Amino acid sequence: VAQDAAGGDGLVGTDDALRRAADATSASSTKRRRGKASADDDQEEELGDEEEHGVWAPVSTRGEDDDDDVGGGDEPPEAEAMTEARRAELAEAMQPARQKRAKRGYDQNEDFDRRDERKFSHLVPPRHDRDTRAVDASSEFHGGKTHDWQGRSWFAVPRGLEHRANAEMAERDAFIPKKCVHRFTGHTRGVRRARFFPRTGHLLLSASFDGTCKLWDVGVASSAGSSSTSAADSAALPVRAARRTYRGHAEGCYDANFAADGRTFASSGFDRFVRVWDTETGQCAHTLTPNRKMCYCVDFYPRDDNILLAGASDNRIYQWDLRVPPDDATSNSTARIVQEYNHHLQAVNSVTFVDDDRRFISTGDDKKMFVWEYNIPVPTKYISEPQMNSIPVVALHPSTQFFCGQSLDNKIVTFQARDKTKQLRKKEFKGHLTSGHACGLTFSPNGRYLASGDGQGRTFVWDFKSTRMLRKWHCHDNGPCIDVAWHPIEPSWLVTCGWDNVIKLWE
Repeated sequence: VAQDAAGGDGLVGTDDALRRAADATSASSTKRRRGKASADDDQEEELGDEEEHGVWAPVSTRGEDDDDDVGGGDEPPEAEAMTEARRAELAEAMQPARQKRAKRGYDQNEDFDRRDERKFSHLVPPRHDRDTRAVDASSEFHGGKTHDWQGRSWFAVPRGLEHRANAEMAERDAFIPKKCVHRFTGHTRGVRRARFFPRTGHLLLSASFDGTCKLWDVGVASSAGSSSTSAADSAALPVRAARRTYRGHAEGCYDANFAADGRTFASSGFDRFVRVWDTETGQCAHTLTPNRKMCYCVDFYPRDDNILLAGASDNRIYQWDLRVPPDDATSNSTARIVQEYNHHLQAVNSVTFVDDDRRFISTGDDKKMFVWEYNIPVPTKYISEPQMNSIPVVALHPSTQFFCGQSLDNKIVTFQARDKTKQLRKKEFKGHLTSGHACGLTFSPNGRYLASGDGQGRTFVWDFKSTRMLRKWHCHDNGPCIDVAWHPIEPSWLVTCGWDNVIKLWE
């Protein structure tokens, strides 16, 4: 060691070598200490002074008493002047905020939002306050005329579809789609939800992350051999094209759902607002926000289109009566919350009505399932098993005897929907990968087939009776196949959507 420190001139163990090694080690340690001291001095100089930072200022700038220890001194007049100017600027900037808080007073819900969302604030969009307002709602009609020469609206059900919709679909056979017959393009970001018009399915509603909802014509009239428009208007309103675009969310749309008659629909977005739209005119009838929380699902009460339910990020299900104005005139909502269902421990993901609309099922991130009587805020049944996973999506079987849930452990579970709600453990559907994605479910009109999306952009079809997988195919790129919908009349039409901005119609 001494030989290396002395440059190799002395012998190991001699006094001369040891002395030169000690001198070299002392010199290097002195340089290190001086370098560290200078770095500390530079760091302290950048921290500020007592005038700006108070008692927490660095020791080197606390006054004349510390000059001998560290070498600090009084600040030049220019620095003192800058500090005074900065102090005045900060006081002027904070004055409006203080006046605003003093004028508005104390609001427990608003001030406690940060506390309530501290564990999952990175999963939800920015919070609202009482001054936050929704963006102006607008809509655009894509076509020449909204009515034909007979006075029939573009929104009207095509001739012949009412008769086909009233027919007993359980007696008809259904077929598994084999090829893509059309691509609906127009959204600029991923499509989150796709819903067919109730009963007839002549229109398709889509909700996208670009903040818009679109209504599309799916061309079911041409397959039935009739048309809802005249020959002159058919050129202005082409088949399988966008009919109307609804813009009312500052952020992406997460869910959208029709009312029972299809004349209105509701959409929820990441801007924490729920919009209720007139489907035909495109006017926004209501703007709702449940105590400034994010809504993950919206659904109308099937027996009353003026009752809307939404599952929110604060573990509650909110129920609005759209006919009743809000209690507070300064509220961000245009309707009153008439009921709250509060038993979940985490965000609510789905609300599904069962048993002739007398009850509904709710699921959440807490891996629990509750059964509620409508308009009674106390659950009648609570389902939670150690092996259960979160179920973000639920679909009701056409027979209304069963409902299936998309479990995040890569399987679909089945429950009995009538008198005694219980899980049918032998009826599980496996083979797809959905962990981490809330992929949608759908049944064929006769209830024979069950279809589901996949986290890898695939679509799977199972036989509901035997739980055997019949077919799978790749349908979307750049992400999952996030939602699927089977046409209510055409037995072989299936719609899929994903994060590649495209909606596909399969036949």
